[in-house]
Amino acid sequence: MNKRSNLNLLILGVLFAITAFDTLLLAFATPGLIKIYNFNRTEAGMLGTSLMVGIALGSIFFGMISDRIGRKPVIFFSVTLFSFSTGLLSLFHEFFPLAFFLFTSGLGLGGSLTMTIASLPEVVEGSIEKYMCYLESFWGVGALMIVSAYHILSKNNISQLFFAGFLPILFIPMFNKLPSIKTERRRVTGNIWILLTEYRELAIIIWLIWFCGVYTYYGVFLWLPDVWISLGAHSRSTLLIPVYGIQIISPLILSFFSNKENTENLLFLYSILASISIITFIFLPSYTLRFFSILSASFFSIGSWVLLIIVTQRTYPQSIRGIGVGSSAGIGRIGGIIAPYITGNLMDRTGGFLAPFLIFSIFFVFQGIFSIETKKIRIRKNLIW
Repeated sequence: MNKRSNLNLLILGVLFAITAFDTLLLAFATPGLIKIYNFNRTEAGMLGTSLMVGIALGSIFFGMISDRIGRKPVIFFSVTLFSFSTGLLSLFHEFFPLAFFLFTSGLGLGGSLTMTIASLPEVVEGSIEKYMCYLESFWGVGALMIVSAYHILSKNNISQLFFAGFLPILFIPMFNKLPSIKTERRRVTGNIWILLTEYRELAIIIWLIWFCGVYTYYGVFLWLPDVWISLGAHSRSTLLIPVYGIQIISPLILSFFSNKENTENLLFLYSILASISIITFIFLPSYTLRFFSILSASFFSIGSWVLLIIVTQRTYPQSIRGIGVGSSAGIGRIGGIIAPYITGNLMDRTGGFLAPFLIFSIFFVFQGIFSIETKKIRIRKNLIW
């Protein structure tokens, strides 16, 4: 790992951390929205859906644009958009303005997420598996920052938490230090055609993996603070700090044994272990056992994120990587669009979290099965990373 690659990793890591911070902010605002603004869980879920619709569209649109004009301009605009949109949420207390600014925030978050993943192979030299593990640990940093901010700021003043969403704007000058990367000059429509013809079979299976990964991650971790409080564990809410904080450690541990030969197998293993962790969280009786179950689910869930991203990065050449990653993140986020609403609605209907969390467990299993199918396609088509 050379110094320039390390610096670029750090800069992209900061971008990933602030993206996580503003993305997960809604999770910790949700209990307050329900309690203070009298939203039901279905309405709170719709707000999460508004955010995810924005992320899905932003991932696809900004991924395409970045293949044409380069990554850096898209990074600048995306961070500005989601920072101001999230901060402006502090001025509103009604459903529709909140939904609108969550949508525009999502557009920017989708762009920044896609740029982080698409840019990494272009600005570092060396093992992309290890660099991706290091990069993903910064998502955990952002998650730890927002759960810490939740405990520092007043839990009875959601506006303070939303106002903290302005903070990422301060980091924009740092991103100017990234090298300017432009892809081969090809029309965006040409890139889409290549994706849908030469890479169609792999693209579809990767979209399915992303669907399961996004549905489970955002379904679980956008609702976890509310679920934890509903269990009567409000006084133990500080236990959520290690649950989100372990998302720093998991990718770093994965970096020691992840390589291009075992990525799909590891994704299968992590997915199954995440599924088992969710099942134990549902049915174990004590707070302590549930804490270790959800800690384990967090560990394996974020690890599976690293692995599915590595698979996606290595599938596409640099000339179409923006649309390849963007389409995966965008179409996969259909899962993120429906997960907040379905989870909240099922919790309202059933009075508990058993049904939606069973769905999460099943989707983790599907994610593992699809990862093995990806490996079979690679072998059959003789595609070498």
